[in-house]
Amino acid sequence: MTWIVLVAAVFVVGGAWFVARSTPVRLGVLVAGAAAAGVYFALGRPDMGDLPLDARIADIQARETSNPESVTAEQYLALQQDMARKAPNDPSPFQRIGNLYFSNGRMEEALSAYRTALRRDPTFEPAADAISELNFMATGEIDAATRDKLPRLGQKLLQDPESLTGVQMLALIQERVKAVPGDAEAHRMIGEIYVSTGHIDQADAAFSEGLRLAPNDRAILKAWADGRFKATQTIDVKTSDLYNQAYRLDTSDLRIGYMAGIGLWLQGKKAEAEAIWADVDRRVTEGGPERQMFAAMRQMFGIDAPTPPPGGTSPE
Repeated sequence: MTWIVLVAAVFVVGGAWFVARSTPVRLGVLVAGAAAAGVYFALGRPDMGDLPLDARIADIQARETSNPESVTAEQYLALQQDMARKAPNDPSPFQRIGNLYFSNGRMEEALSAYRTALRRDPTFEPAADAISELNFMATGEIDAATRDKLPRLGQKLLQDPESLTGVQMLALIQERVKAVPGDAEAHRMIGEIYVSTGHIDQADAAFSEGLRLAPNDRAILKAWADGRFKATQTIDVKTSDLYNQAYRLDTSDLRIGYMAGIGLWLQGKKAEAEAIWADVDRRVTEGGPERQMFAAMRQMFGIDAPTPPPGGTSPE
């Protein structure tokens, strides 16, 4: 730090020296420069170097161990950057930086961090797996690197299934489908993975195949309907049909019944919708969370007017 300040001082003083037109002014510049340097050495404590930063990093590191919830994303990023600076050949800090960006939806920065980790160690699997997952999220395709790991992924599924990424789980389930083509549940799981990454066309194909194998599989009907609703934030004719099929198979599922009614209402089948809602409302606990959720859904789709604020009046 000291040499940076001194170099800056040389440039400032040197520039002022050549610009000044008289010897008294030049002497004044020298005196001012000397005074500034004296103040810096007296108050700036250049001998401390990065001690203030180090102290902050040490505090963050201690809290990351004892109370990780107290560490903000910015502090966690600073901690990982400090670790990368101290161990520039270690891929782990860059992988954790990538994970932080990934969790905040900053995919390009996450990809850059993962690639930086691989430049430190081309065999570092956590970063390579993360890149495969990012590619899957973007394309909906399973890359060759993931398929090459299938034997090991099978072992990982038995030993530590929670560590599998979405694309790894998809690859394993697809292998299951090849071995057992009639497994309707496997197709449902494939559909759910595609929904989670926004690939609705592929999800539709997987759910459709699952229903072909098991036409009355209510779990597939619910997952498919909810997936389409999540992706579009509306209930089109197809989604409405799925909700209605699921409700007919189990009328005790009040949420599905209400969604089925909304789908009918949006199609103009208001009498049928009101009949379903009346049946559901008879079984909803007064003051319970379901009633509040249903009221919010009705407002969302324009069935009811928005609730006026306290002390306000209803919009006309």
